Amino acid sequence: MPTIKRTRPAKGNCRCRFMQDASFSRFGTQISGFQRLFNQPKPMESTSPRAEPTFDSLFEEQGVLAVVKPNRLLVHRTDIDFHEPHNLRDLVNAERPRDQWLQPVHRLDKPTSGIVLFAAPGDALNDLKLEFVHRRTTKVYWAIVRGWTEDEGVVEKPLPTAHNPKPKEAVTRYTTLARTELDVPVGPYETSRYSLVECRPETGRFHQIRLHFRHLRHPLVGDSRYGDKRHNRAVASGTGTYTLMLHAGRLSVQLPGGRGNLHAQASVPAGWDTLLDTWPWEGDLSDVPREHAVAVK
Repeated sequence: MPTIKRTRPAKGNCRCRFMQDASFSRFGTQISGFQRLFNQPKPMESTSPRAEPTFDSLFEEQGVLAVVKPNRLLVHRTDIDFHEPHNLRDLVNAERPRDQWLQPVHRLDKPTSGIVLFAAPGDALNDLKLEFVHRRTTKVYWAIVRGWTEDEGVVEKPLPTAHNPKPKEAVTRYTTLARTELDVPVGPYETSRYSLVECRPETGRFHQIRLHFRHLRHPLVGDSRYGDKRHNRAVASGTGTYTLMLHAGRLSVQLPGGRGNLHAQASVPAGWDTLLDTWPWEGDLSDVPREHAVAVK
């Protein structure tokens, strides 16, 4: 990819030109479906109290519950995030008597959306946790990352756990579903490249997918901790999407008591729509979940 030399624009100056129809134009070329990338005012932060988050329920039966966690919501309260007013566990149990509370079987990062299982304490909770410990579950994530990834690959890089700095085995398999190149300069490059990838983590280490793709030098879009701040700002400014582009969209696990296998699917959040529907992708997006579904077989 050739580089171009540019002087830093003065504060308040525009890096791009806009056509009369408000479509973005770079060197006179209109970009179909990707408008208003730069120089859009960031939405003002509300000074009113944050509204209570909502979640979708996919499945509930005999002490097992599958729900869809939205972005920016903790699974449960932690010492680090004690100031957070809401968490998924409290929302799930808001209408339940204390002695009937369900507990999370596993966790997702706060900025990650997707399927989370809850279960009643006792055999149901213990059995489901063992399914994760012994890697008998199937987990599928979707992510949008910076740059063009290989068609497929396996990342085998040990990572520290949440409670132990000593690295442990961590394996993530991925397949590239689609790629796009936007005629929009970010950093030293005159175009921006992104890939849509399907990830199948075989282990469940802390921030595993985010760290593995940073290791590949393809950080996730919207990752404020491990990502590329220039691309994060560009995508957020142009699309209004200010979140991590990582979604735990499918989960298969054996239910306790030999009741069959639960196959759950959660639609990607609304924030994904602009990127999926308006960017000029080359590839097949049909496997990205766009609706909820559940089955027990």
